Amino acid sequence: MTRILIVDSNGAGLPALGPGFAAVLQAISRKITCSLCAPYLGQGLPEGPFDGVVFTGSGVGWCVDAPEGRILQDIWRQVVCWKVPIWGSCNGMQLAAFMLGGRCAASPHGDEDGLAKAITLTDIGRSHPMMQGRAIQFHAPAVHRDEVERLPEGAHLLARNDHSSVQAFAYEAEDVSFWGTQYHPEFSLADVETWLADRSKPLPDTEERDGQGDLTLATRTLELQNWLAHVTSRHRTTGAK
Repeated sequence: MTRILIVDSNGAGLPALGPGFAAVLQAISRKITCSLCAPYLGQGLPEGPFDGVVFTGSGVGWCVDAPEGRILQDIWRQVVCWKVPIWGSCNGMQLAAFMLGGRCAASPHGDEDGLAKAITLTDIGRSHPMMQGRAIQFHAPAVHRDEVERLPEGAHLLARNDHSSVQAFAYEAEDVSFWGTQYHPEFSLADVETWLADRSKPLPDTEERDGQGDLTLATRTLELQNWLAHVTSRHRTTGAK
């Protein structure tokens, strides 16, 4: 079995995101087990080893570089030492960008809620294993205020759209293997609607539900499927137990 640690990036008083993320990963593959960690609820890292780590999105009101983000920054420093593949969705991707030397801030275009539309693969993205199976342009569930303003040196930009110039990136170095998206491949549109309703924000237009097939489980989770294959490959190569 492949062991995945899911770090729930939501703050106290916000809905837990880890269990839902675990359910999606286990719907993709029955050959993984998931352990959860909620650092903002005072939970430390569980005992490993783990073959991969996920940082979820977050509904907090601060950017990843804020003092309140130090808890997640400390968790990042610890898990990087494990030298296993790391995934980040939304806030998780922003955290990685910041910790690797990039910069994040609130988007000048405001919130991107409902669907991130017309996400377009870059030339690198078209051949990168994270985006295998993706159309050159697609829609994806999204709820975010902040975005990556500047990528860390050495990162590979994989996708962008008119709202955010970084919708997906990968970073590979000797000690770090990170893949992540600004959008939420783990969310269904119903998940997005619940998220927005809890915050009394407008729901996506009904016409967005079609999404040209982008929102089926099999299609919207393509990046996560590819990441799990990456984790499994690394797990076999290293001979981890």
